[in-house]
Amino acid sequence: MTDAMNVLYSYAQDYLEKPLLALEPDYAEAQREAQAQAEAFLALLDDRGRELFDDLLDGQHHLSSFHGQAMFRAGFQIAMDLTAK
Repeated sequence: MTDAMNVLYSYAQDYLEKPLLALEPDYAEAQREAQAQAEAFLALLDDRGRELFDDLLDGQHHLSSFHGQAMFRAGFQIAMDLTAK
């Protein structure tokens, strides 16, 4: 992303993301369920398994970040296209 886009994306993350997620009625429950499932799974693993699982979650988070950035850019581009017409 460009420097300007990075600033806008950071602003959206810092000030807009949480309030927007709070509007999603199922978000808090989905977050609790995911946390409970991760804890239950971790309880089944040995130290090496926990390390691999943490690595997997880190990789998934990294990929999710790319998807979030792409969707942000797409939304921004749509807004720019709509206001240009």
